[in-house]
Amino acid sequence: MNQLGIKIVLARKNKGFSQEKLAEDAKINLRTLQRIEKGDSYPHGDTLTRLTQALDIPFEDLIDSGFEENYGYIKAMHFVSLVFIILPLGNILLPLIFWLTKNNKIKDLAYYAKKLINFQITLSLVTYLPFAPTMFRAYLNVTLPIPNIIDKNYGIILALMPLILKIFNALYLIVVGLLIKNECKNYFPIAIRFIK
Repeated sequence: MNQLGIKIVLARKNKGFSQEKLAEDAKINLRTLQRIEKGDSYPHGDTLTRLTQALDIPFEDLIDSGFEENYGYIKAMHFVSLVFIILPLGNILLPLIFWLTKNNKIKDLAYYAKKLINFQITLSLVTYLPFAPTMFRAYLNVTLPIPNIIDKNYGIILALMPLILKIFNALYLIVVGLLIKNECKNYFPIAIRFIK
């Protein structure tokens, strides 16, 4: 059994998967999985990607040769997202730059970057979605049907909603940045998966 085979077996057992379940979820032949786990065969490209997706683990966890552990960089990527306070969309663009700059060099970076960016895109949409009716009114001269209770308090909603969500985002980013350790943990469970 080679190192990769051992890692796949351990990841499979940690998930509580049988070989049959993993093969089915990864959409690969059971015999192929058995050969990979024994070390008789080495998965390439698509097969390895399917295995990491079925096991819900970062690609780097299986193939970590050449990757350095640098959780300080991952924490910095989270803290740099706070730039949204002064730079709109900086919470999405700067983590993306951090990720792309060191993508194939730091262990678990892709895992955390995807989670962070998906969360930031989701939160940005939720923050600025209330402005859509105003934009339609102003630029397209179209009035959207808005419930009466919301229409009466629309100015207050427009003023408070972004402020509350930005404060929440800032506090949450600080807490997550402080909590990150050398384990893949999803600190952003409520996010639309724009980047998979």
